[in-house]
Amino acid sequence: MKHLTFLLAILFTFGTLPLKADSHQPRKKVGLVLSGGGAKGMAHIGAIKIIEEAGIPIDYVVGTSMGSIIGGLYAIGYTPEQMDSMVRKQDWGFLLSDQILRKDMNMLEREADEKYVISVPFSKSAIQDLTGGLIKGQNISNLFSELTLGYHDSLNFNKLPIPFACVAENIVKGEEYVFHEGVLSTAMRASMAIPGVFTPVRLDSMVLVDGGVVNNYPVNVAKQMGADVIIGVDVQSELRTANELENAGAILGQLIDLMGQDNYLKNLKETDVHIKVNVKGYSAASFSKNAVDSLIQRGIVAAEAQTDALMKLKKKIGLPENYQPTRKHTYQPVEWIMIKNIHFKGLDDKDTEWVMKRCGLEENTFNSIQRIEGATSIILANTSYSNISYNLLQNEDGTYDLNYTLNKKNESRINIGVRFDSEEIASLLINARTTLKSKLPAYVSASIRLGKRYGAQLAYGIDTSPLSTLSLSYQYSYNDIDYNRLGKRSFTTTFDYHKAEISYYNVWLRNFRFGVGSKYELYDYGRFLHNIGNEGFEVNKEYFFSYFANLHYETYDKAYFPSKGVKFHGSYSLNTDNFIDYKDETPFSIVSGSFEGVVPITSRFAMIPSVSGRLIFGKNIPFSKMNVMGGDTMEQYLPDQLAFTGTNQVELMNNTLMIGGMKFRQRIGNSHYLTLAGNYALSSGKIKNILNEESMFGCSLGYGMDSMFGPLEASFNYTNHSKKVGFYINLGYKF
Repeated sequence: MKHLTFLLAILFTFGTLPLKADSHQPRKKVGLVLSGGGAKGMAHIGAIKIIEEAGIPIDYVVGTSMGSIIGGLYAIGYTPEQMDSMVRKQDWGFLLSDQILRKDMNMLEREADEKYVISVPFSKSAIQDLTGGLIKGQNISNLFSELTLGYHDSLNFNKLPIPFACVAENIVKGEEYVFHEGVLSTAMRASMAIPGVFTPVRLDSMVLVDGGVVNNYPVNVAKQMGADVIIGVDVQSELRTANELENAGAILGQLIDLMGQDNYLKNLKETDVHIKVNVKGYSAASFSKNAVDSLIQRGIVAAEAQTDALMKLKKKIGLPENYQPTRKHTYQPVEWIMIKNIHFKGLDDKDTEWVMKRCGLEENTFNSIQRIEGATSIILANTSYSNISYNLLQNEDGTYDLNYTLNKKNESRINIGVRFDSEEIASLLINARTTLKSKLPAYVSASIRLGKRYGAQLAYGIDTSPLSTLSLSYQYSYNDIDYNRLGKRSFTTTFDYHKAEISYYNVWLRNFRFGVGSKYELYDYGRFLHNIGNEGFEVNKEYFFSYFANLHYETYDKAYFPSKGVKFHGSYSLNTDNFIDYKDETPFSIVSGSFEGVVPITSRFAMIPSVSGRLIFGKNIPFSKMNVMGGDTMEQYLPDQLAFTGTNQVELMNNTLMIGGMKFRQRIGNSHYLTLAGNYALSSGKIKNILNEESMFGCSLGYGMDSMFGPLEASFNYTNHSKKVGFYINLGYKF
């Protein structure tokens, strides 16, 4: 009996003690919430590194804006190290713009792009896009598509390696919209569409903008998904004082923060570990390399400051201190894939055929992701198309179908170019261009040039194929030109120049432009003012009916201050006064050409050799077609002028003209340049006498800078004929 009583006492005692937790009892679920903040969101990467090192498993990821991008990548298996490497190597200035890489443009597109400072649409559809946001976001969308390969199909985000959600706002109804499914890249792009900056994402009947407007710290979404505890990484700036609201960006940021302030405070109370990153000194636009590096480090520092809180949370969810979770999936970027089928939504069969040839895409072939991205850029660079997107859907056999969606562009634009230089002082170029709806794509372009040399141009073009144009044009210009001879001003003339042209241009090869045509030219001279001692002569009118062919090849990485590439231009013209002969004799011919190449010696220093020439064959060569040279660029003053460093005047030369030159250019910082240049010219009446007649040497020392208004250049120059040091300065693109 005593033994029974003792046993019962023992059982009663131990029965009242807490039992050891069942090793199979489910632990608490952890939600990781990443706030929006633009570039400040780079800090999320550093914070995630420390959270992983603490050994805390993440069961749900929820983000807004930049938080949705970092969170989405983390959810499909990107490691913090992979994301760190990825964000550091990006050209964020390019990604957060609608800029098209120069290498993806054909020659005609490059020439149009490198002439104007301002380009604004005036068609109804284009204005609607513009009012929706300054940036369409094509480049950042392409990046999202590249980074999320394998997740391009419409998905349930709960089935990702880590269940994911992100927040946007539907401005149709003024309410929060949470992405739990869909195309991952689309969800990320919608969540970061800052109102007025990026165009909204239109999805079904919704118009979606940055989720930061309504819920920039979406703890409640993570709770709804099933998270028991919350780790929040907060990169929002503190509300600004009156003195700090000094620009449009600061005011816009303050408005967005205020709109979501109530939700933010509620969500903050539901946070178990709040990692508040010190982002003072940085803004949503701080995407420089130094800023990205600093923000990632600040994320690490902020998370390390919460190490004790993280370890307490680890214990709270039922895990031992030394626990390290096993990564479910690590995303492996794909470099090459087999493309089985290629589809273009929005194009007919004819256009599809040339687009594939233009981009070099073929079905049933291996393609790199870079090649697919390049093809996307090439299509976008063509002025016929806009709003391009693509996805890659994997087939059961491991191959992929490449699907493009694009729209034909029918827009009208006004383009403005501005230039200041020490000769003209100021000049203005205004261009209006509109595409016409017709069986064959066509356009009308009208330009006015205001300045010392004023003029106008009207052109009508038909795209006989997507990369070939038949053009009709008329050009008028007024000119007031000083002509030098042997370094001294010989005479000054004024004249009206008229040109009517029909031409055919083909730009099938990206770096080539080939053209043929016929033109009528009229030089209507007004007055000649001769220096004392010069023999006077009168030239009233000269007109020509000419046939021409030209070829332009160029691979420069930049139009101005290139660091690599070559440029070649060659032309031939047969000149008559009646389509058959000239002054009842054989027509005279003109052959001209120029070559320039950039030879990089280091990443900052380059040698730039060049050679050019112009040869005239025939009799009775008219004054208007005689060889002239001067200025830093071809055709700076006259249609047939060759460039010659050292003088910014028109130097009259003989029928045969050859010029060789060399430049040495040193880049300082990112946008400053020092250039030492020299060239040597030989000229004679006949080729065989080229070494025995006229010669001229010129040199210059200059400073240049890439500015928001175009290139700024200032130089001192000298020629052995003038024996004077000149000074020239210009700001703006050449036109």
